[in-house]
Amino acid sequence: MEFKLNKEEIITTESILKTVQEQSVELDYVLPDYCPEIFKIVKCIVVPELTSYNISGSRLTYDISVCVKVLYCSEEGNVLRVIEQKLVYSKTAETNRTGINPNAEIKLKTDYVNCRAVNSRRIDIRGAVSAEILVTDICKNEVISDAFGMDIKIKKVPIVYPINRLFTSKQISVNEELELGMSKPSVDSIVFFDAAVSSTDKKIIANKMVAKGEICINLIYTYASENDNGIESMQFTVPFSQIIDFEGIDERFDCFVDAEILACEAVPHADSDGNSKIIDCNISLMIKCSAFRTSAIELAVDEYSTSYESSDTKENFKIESAPQYINASGIIKASADFNESISRVYCVKCNIKDYSASAGDNLVDISGNASYTIIGCGEDGKPVSIDKDESFTLNIPTDNISENCTVYVKMTPLSCSYNLTSDTSVDIKTDIKVCGTAVCTSSVEGLCDIFIDENQKAEHNDNCAVKLYFASAGEEIWDIAKKYRSSETAIFEENEIDSETVPDNCMLIIPML
Repeated sequence: MEFKLNKEEIITTESILKTVQEQSVELDYVLPDYCPEIFKIVKCIVVPELTSYNISGSRLTYDISVCVKVLYCSEEGNVLRVIEQKLVYSKTAETNRTGINPNAEIKLKTDYVNCRAVNSRRIDIRGAVSAEILVTDICKNEVISDAFGMDIKIKKVPIVYPINRLFTSKQISVNEELELGMSKPSVDSIVFFDAAVSSTDKKIIANKMVAKGEICINLIYTYASENDNGIESMQFTVPFSQIIDFEGIDERFDCFVDAEILACEAVPHADSDGNSKIIDCNISLMIKCSAFRTSAIELAVDEYSTSYESSDTKENFKIESAPQYINASGIIKASADFNESISRVYCVKCNIKDYSASAGDNLVDISGNASYTIIGCGEDGKPVSIDKDESFTLNIPTDNISENCTVYVKMTPLSCSYNLTSDTSVDIKTDIKVCGTAVCTSSVEGLCDIFIDENQKAEHNDNCAVKLYFASAGEEIWDIAKKYRSSETAIFEENEIDSETVPDNCMLIIPML
């Protein structure tokens, strides 16, 4: 009698690399002859950017560009001067295996920076940036869904799982020429220039996906004004659209598009009137497309044969739900105090530092720390700057998730608004974009193999057609059938029971097969 196993392949996600790598930042800078001498350093800013990354085999390679900016003023006036240098680093990390279809998430942050003027023309900068790395990959497992022959009986439980997961990414460049407008002053130097993806959308075509969205650009610059701290801020919105090859994708899949800014650069140049009012904007964008398709199977969790001795091997399988995609917005607030009176605030920048997310009942709870840089003007007209770190919590309503879900989110500040509440205090409100996924997991012990000894007949206690068994309420019919090498179906029919457990204490008739 032929014995046959039916097997199915289930796919789960596992981490193949989770680490933090640090990169020291060192710069000994001498001012060019055309720059005025340093009288006061207002602020030193270190901003790391992920310019590119690639996974080949078991190796992750990524490049970091660190933009170092020093804001200072000279003894002759209160004009804010800007020095900018870029440092480039290449880093590698090894995963614990070669990926099938790996996906990398790399978060960069500035750990610390120290800046001092060695003399009026020389600056010494020491600091560090770090990369938090998470590389995930699909993991394929074979499970038994059914078995036939040798009088085998199989206990099965229904599960729903992603039968197929697809992932692809593409790095693109977005180039745009931005005009400041007639009412805005000309650019002298750029203090801050950053970009964030504010919205995304997608459309599926066979084996392709159209990804599109909008990029929010924030520009803060100084303008030429004699003995003045002239600082101006502007915000722009730039669209993007890209057709991406996505092998295997079709309308049966649920899809998610995430786009992240890798690097952005702004170069001012003159318009037709000779005024520096045009900004060449170059943005490097990584578009990530993920897709999944679910299926339902019955997983074999126990077995026995009514005629032969059998044995099995079991394994705990991680069953993942379909990912719930998070795409929301929120607001975090903070307040900061200057050590001296200020006449105005020029700009506020927010950087989200360490944060973590956890799932609740249809809710994602996020907590972390935000780092603020506030640049203003003192009563004496000189530029002043303070840094403020403040903790925050954010609650994002999300359907169909529970406490056993694993949550991964990415937080991106879109814009900051502020209000000068006194001559030394400022209130800050930051608009945050939150995107990510929530996946609920459960563990099920299932059969991974069954062995039938066709040379060894199953032993029955005695030769009889039926047995009487006093069952307790709550006992599983499967366990009773397995004990007497009968079958659930036969017990159901003989005792007119339609539930998988015994409803009340009762006497059962067990047919002996």
